[in-house]
Amino acid sequence: MVDTAGKSRKRKRKPVLEPGAALDADLTVVEHLGGSRKVDLYLCRSKRLRKLVSCKVLRPEYCVDFSSLEAVMYEGGILQGLCHPNVVAGLGVALEKRPRIVMQYLKGQNLATTFFGGNYHAFGLSHFISVANQVAEALTYVHAQGYLHLDVKPSNVMYHNGHVTLFDFSVAEEYSPENPIKDNACTVEYMAPEQTYRREVGYATDVFGLGVLFYQLLTGGDLPYPVIRGLLPGRDGDEHRQLDYRVAPAPPSTINPSVPSKMDTLALKAIRAETAKRHGTPAEVKEELTQTRRELEQ
Repeated sequence: MVDTAGKSRKRKRKPVLEPGAALDADLTVVEHLGGSRKVDLYLCRSKRLRKLVSCKVLRPEYCVDFSSLEAVMYEGGILQGLCHPNVVAGLGVALEKRPRIVMQYLKGQNLATTFFGGNYHAFGLSHFISVANQVAEALTYVHAQGYLHLDVKPSNVMYHNGHVTLFDFSVAEEYSPENPIKDNACTVEYMAPEQTYRREVGYATDVFGLGVLFYQLLTGGDLPYPVIRGLLPGRDGDEHRQLDYRVAPAPPSTINPSVPSKMDTLALKAIRAETAKRHGTPAEVKEELTQTRRELEQ
């Protein structure tokens, strides 16, 4: 079993704003929660809403980059149009002074920290199924609103007292089956082949991310496919990291004997490299999970 939380741990970037700093007339920074190369995430207190909120703030060096500003507005717009108990709520977006997205503050920790941070044996199959079902419900809703998430992974799902919330829509795309799109923005370890090779993506692409997440829950953090160095399609000699889809994933029950073998078929189907052999939608994953659980309880 692998401690994926430890593997993904990165050096923290120094935050631009300190506790007590005013983000604007309404928001005061309470704590720096983390971030990435382009953004910082802060816990803030909103005078207007009279509660704590999370603020994704573009770092100053990217405030002159049109594509970064556009990304803030795009993600903020998506979140403000979503309303589901398993999806983070958007509370506002602005570009002036410090471009930012204001969101619901999510208590708890992400799935990677919760399940793979040294406390894995405190959980069991019922917890894993519950988490997968809730993520499937979130994705089903997101798809119904006309979007693909495209970066489903444990670190993008918060866990608190058994409740999970999907967040980080920074690479989400508008989608409908009538208007196919190609996209390869994702985290390597969770990329479906159609993302890696920039083929058409769809609902089954998010199923793959959900499937890898569920596989990790069942195995204690193991990834189903090894990461290798590969050639980018159409660019001779340009190597990048990608999954080796030629290697058949081990059934979860062979890694974690407490997993019923009946769960193997479902888990492996969700991560099939061939899109047509995968579950077509997250709702299909949930339906099969529910049926398999009933069979195990008989």
